[in-house]
Amino acid sequence: MLFDPSFTDRAVDAGVGASWQPPVTAVAQYRPADCVLTLPDVCEEVPASASVKWRNDESLDAIVLEQFRHGPLRAEDVEAPVSPVDAFRQAFFAWVRRQLPAPLRFLSFGLELCDTNAVIDAIQHQYEHDDFKPRTSLHLGVKSTDEWVHEVGAFAEPLRRAHPLLLHTISNIVDRVSGKTVLVRTPGWFLCEASCLHWEGNESATDEDVRAWLNDVYGDDAEVVDRYLPSELRPLLCPDEIRVPGKVEGRRVRSSVLSDNELRQLRADSPGMVARVCDHLLVLKQLLSKAGKSDCLADGYDAQPIYSGCTFVLSQNERMGELLDDHMNNAFSAGESSEYSRFISFSDTRRGIRAQYAQWGLGLRMLHHLDRLMALVVDPN
Repeated sequence: MLFDPSFTDRAVDAGVGASWQPPVTAVAQYRPADCVLTLPDVCEEVPASASVKWRNDESLDAIVLEQFRHGPLRAEDVEAPVSPVDAFRQAFFAWVRRQLPAPLRFLSFGLELCDTNAVIDAIQHQYEHDDFKPRTSLHLGVKSTDEWVHEVGAFAEPLRRAHPLLLHTISNIVDRVSGKTVLVRTPGWFLCEASCLHWEGNESATDEDVRAWLNDVYGDDAEVVDRYLPSELRPLLCPDEIRVPGKVEGRRVRSSVLSDNELRQLRADSPGMVARVCDHLLVLKQLLSKAGKSDCLADGYDAQPIYSGCTFVLSQNERMGELLDDHMNNAFSAGESSEYSRFISFSDTRRGIRAQYAQWGLGLRMLHHLDRLMALVVDPN
């Protein structure tokens, strides 16, 4: 994806490609004509010559050089490059592998290097494609090509026994990491989706708040209306222990999310799986704190992804499946979604390059620990 594939007579990705050749032997310049060729008259307004505008490779080479000059890329990661872009590709993905020491098993996530033409090809069908304002000619595509549904399932009980707020803390941290990397559909996503569809966007709506509106929508069909009432649907999508957990007796911390000190104490008091869960939560909280207000991998142009990194819920059920199916069907029907979540333009300044790699490194490490966390709490059955 580094080059627009429509330019088939240029080098592609690795810098090697066959040049175009005419399908037949060229006509000799001096040969007796066997017939008379009559040329039509051409209006004077028609230009006598045409120009073809090709992509400027020099701009790519220049920005690649700046990445080596100011970024964390290592020359020793490059082996027999056939072009500056190929050298950059090798060095960049070697750097990515250092941030992700193990393949992601539970998250759908990938990175692609794209030039501006490739990005435009990917988003040209989107209504807001004009919002893409490339700052440079090289872009990082954040991509999800599939989506898996994971549930905590039977593993929820030992987590509850360890601490009444541990499940809520896990969900909160996953949501925060999702906001800085790739979308993860958690119970909160399903609640938001249902409220927009059935409760006029009010996630805290009561049955009385929405009954009249549901009657208007579903034509006084009592059975259907009851099916979409908050008291019926909300517990199935986002249980109270995730959404509004109760207070723990004797606990003085106001936040319902376990603090660092509480997680350390829980880690010391708990064996096995719970202790390892606390380890990853502590690391993720540290990375989130270090990231501050930066968007990490959620910066740049929103490419309207059809897939998320994954769906991560307490327990799967039919109502969640309905919402997810409807969302996917609507996205396919609209025809604007893509497999990319973001396109981020590479910076070409010293300060910008260093800031970008620092943010991307934090985002990649978050995904690594999030994947390890899911490996502990996702029910394999």
